[in-house]
Amino acid sequence: MIKLKRARDAVSLNAGFTGEGLFTKMVALAQARMALGDAIEWEGVLGDWKKMKTFLKRDSFDKCAYCEASTADVAHGDVEHFRPKSVYWWLALCVDNYVFACQLCNQTYKGDKFPILGTKLREPRLPATLPKSEKALKRLTSSLCPDPATVDESTLLTEWLAEGPDLPHPYLEDPEPLFAWMAVETNREVRIVAPDNAPLRSTRAVEAVVKYLGLNRETLARQRYFVYSALKTAVRGWKNGDAQSLDQINLMCHGEHPFAGMCRYFAHLAGAPIRRSIP
Repeated sequence: MIKLKRARDAVSLNAGFTGEGLFTKMVALAQARMALGDAIEWEGVLGDWKKMKTFLKRDSFDKCAYCEASTADVAHGDVEHFRPKSVYWWLALCVDNYVFACQLCNQTYKGDKFPILGTKLREPRLPATLPKSEKALKRLTSSLCPDPATVDESTLLTEWLAEGPDLPHPYLEDPEPLFAWMAVETNREVRIVAPDNAPLRSTRAVEAVVKYLGLNRETLARQRYFVYSALKTAVRGWKNGDAQSLDQINLMCHGEHPFAGMCRYFAHLAGAPIRRSIP
C-alpha cells in the first residue's frame, strides 16, 4: 500500500459527485434515509458510484489501492467504500470515502468490517422534514458530505483520523511507514509484517490489513515474491556497478509498478538511491 493523491480539479472529478450533482444526490439520500432508515435501497442515483471507477483507477495506477496488485488485465475492480455505507450511510456518496480495490480485498475480505480504536464518527441528525429554502438545504447536505472539489484535506484528517481507524486510508495517511516486509524463501513468499519496535498504530494497522484485507493471502504473497526476486537481481547488478540496474530499481519503486511499497522497502534496505520524486 502506498500514499495516493486525490485529483480535485473539475476535469478530474465526475460531475455527479461534486457541485450541483452532489447536492442533488445528497437531497435524495437525506429523503431516503428519513423515509427508510437502514433499509435504503442503493439503486439508481443513490448507487451509481461505479461512475467514479475510472477516476479512482487513475489515482491508483490501475492497481488495487490496498494490495497493489494490478487489476488492468485480470479483474475489473470495485469502487470500495473505505467506511462501509451500511454503517456510515451519510458517506455513501462521498468521493473521499472511495478507493479503487480488487474484488478479493473488497468483497472476500473487507466487506462491511471497519475496526476502530477510538469513538465512532457521530451520525448526522436529520430534521423531521427537509428545509424549504435552497440555502438551508445546501447547508444541511454539505454537513453530511464534503464536496471533493472544495474540501480542506486537513479537516478530513482531523475529523476522520480522530476516529482511530485500524485500516490506513491511502489518500489521507501515508501507509508505507506502518509496514515492513519479510521474504520467506522456503515458501517463495513475501509477507507484510510490523516493523521492529513498531508503535501501536503500526501493529494495529498490520493486524487489520492481514485480517480484513487479506494482504498475506498465499496467492498475493507469491505474486510479490516474483517481483521481489526481480528487484534482488536489479540490486545485485547496481551494486556491481551496472547503471541500468539502478534505472530498473527506480522503475519498480514507481507508483505505477505493482507492489511499489514493498519494492521501496527492500530498495531502501539495500541502500539504493531511489528518486524522492517517485509518486
